[in-house]
Parts: sequence; C-alpha cells; structure tokens
Amino acid sequence: MDLYIDCENLKSFIQSRQLDSFEDCFRMVRKQLHVIYNMDKSFLKNDPELSQWVLQISSGRGESEESDTFSGSLFPSRPIKSNSYLNWNRRQLSSVYLIDDFDANKLKNRGCILLGEPGEELNILIKLFCDKDYDFHCLYDLQKSFFSWEQLIDDNQILPCTDIIINDRYLFKNDYELVKYNLNQMLKALVNNVKNKINIVLFTRNDSLSDFGIEKAKDIIKTSIEETTNIRSNVTFVTSNNNTLIPHDRFIITNYRLIRSGDSFVYFNTKGEKITNGGALDIDSIANYHTYIFVESLLESLQKNYNEIYRVNKDRILGNKVSNFIAFNE
Repeated sequence: MDLYIDCENLKSFIQSRQLDSFEDCFRMVRKQLHVIYNMDKSFLKNDPELSQWVLQISSGRGESEESDTFSGSLFPSRPIKSNSYLNWNRRQLSSVYLIDDFDANKLKNRGCILLGEPGEELNILIKLFCDKDYDFHCLYDLQKSFFSWEQLIDDNQILPCTDIIINDRYLFKNDYELVKYNLNQMLKALVNNVKNKINIVLFTRNDSLSDFGIEKAKDIIKTSIEETTNIRSNVTFVTSNNNTLIPHDRFIITNYRLIRSGDSFVYFNTKGEKITNGGALDIDSIANYHTYIFVESLLESLQKNYNEIYRVNKDRILGNKVSNFIAFNE
C-alpha cells in the first residue's frame, strides 16, 4: 500500500514521536507501506533532522522492501477538489494520503479515501489497524462475539471506500426478506460516512440470482446504499453456474479491508436473531504487506474469471458494469 505524504505532514508526524501510538505507526510505515514523498529529495539537504528520519523510514524494510519515492510534483494535484479521486486507479484509491492543503476537507469529507491534514497523521494511520492492540487482523466468533453489522462501525473496522467486491455463490438462494434484511444491514455498515457514488460488483451463481429476481436484487442493493450515501450506486452482477468461476470462499474487498466469512453473508433473520452456523468473520487490513499482495492476487483471479464468463456468455454480466477494481469490456 502506498502512503503519500507532504513535507509539513512528515514534520508533524515526527513531532508526534512522544505519543503512545507513534512507535506502532512508525513501525507500520517502515515495514508495511511504500512511502511516496511529495517533495524533491534535494529538499532534505537543508534539513539534517528530516533527512535522518527519512533514512530511518527507508532502511530495514524487510519483506516489503521497496525503494521509497520522491516526487517532484504533488499528488493529489493541488488545489484539492471534492472530485479529485474520480480518475484514480485502483492502487491510488487504496492509498493513504497525508497532505497539507487548504481545501483537503473537500475530499476528506466525501469518505472515499483515507486522508489526513497536518496534525492528523497518527489518527489516520491508526485506522489501518484492526484492533486496539495494533494488529492487522481481527477475528469475530460468529456464534459468540458478533451480534450485528453495526458492531463493525462501533469497533472502527469501517473505512472510506469507493468500491465493494462481494463474492458469495449462494447469497440469493435465500428468500427475499432474509436477503433484503442482511444485505441492507451489511451494506449500510460498509458505506457508513461515505458520501460518494459506490461501485458494487457481486460474484454469484446465475441460477439462484435468476430465481431470486435480478431486478429485486439490484433494487435491494441500490436502495440500501442510497439510504446512507444519498447517492444511487453502480451495481454489477458477475454470474455463472460454473463453480470454478465463482470461488467457494465468501469474501468482501473494499479499498482498505478484506472481510472473509465461513458462511454465506445471511447471518440473521428479519428480527435480527442469528441464524448462521458459520464459525468466524475475519477482518484483515490491506495495509499489511502480505494481505495487500494476497488481495492483489485475488482481484487478478476475479478478473480472469470475469474475462472467461464474458468470453463464454457476456449476457451473464448484468448491471452498470462500472468498477475501479474489475475492468469491464463494455
């Protein structure tokens, strides 16, 4: 994962070194993230202390070692606008931005990316961890410690996003009210505090979706998202009855999180009572180097599956066909 940081933010980050969370955040920056400095490297010649900190950040990177980058031009370009993110690629949309710009709030308040101004560096970086122990993984026991999707909001697991990928073969093999209740609760949690158009791509079996009703499924998703964001979402179904093209694992990918389930995402009845027999819900931060590489591989596999489904029968691709994570042929 990339971290873009302006000079003033770097200085502010270093000045926070006496705070309790600094060492954990500094270790994450060194060991897990690829740092892109929004400054010319020659600038360091005039600031020995800053130069020493940059050296510490860039040395001993471990398995995630990659040469940090000094950029002669600022990214995002300035001045910041509320729609600055619209033409960004998947990697940029899953990056962290510590920037110094008068109009930064215009973009930050959209809830599409993780962005912090000077003085907010630790607060932003801490969000990348999954629990209070500065871990990149959190496990919920579906039978004992997971009670509603709102719990993920309370536990600070929900981060900004532009895209959601859902893989669940048999999601629509349930009755309408069950699917409606569970998708509504799940999607509202995932887009909490988001104020931009969301792109949803759902990989599922064609037969169960057809029996359920494609328009009914689409309306559930669009209505659930709009109730929170006030904006209609883009929804696409990638469907097949070939199980090799719709992976068995149930998972959700957003810009900063990987969510994996041992059961289909229909956890509750319409009264909110638990009906799943699943064992665990796992939350992983894509800031972790190994998780980042795994998610990249997972998205590449999904792209290949989509390509094959499109080649065999493009009518199995239904909906808006808009995504920053999956490249559609039309």
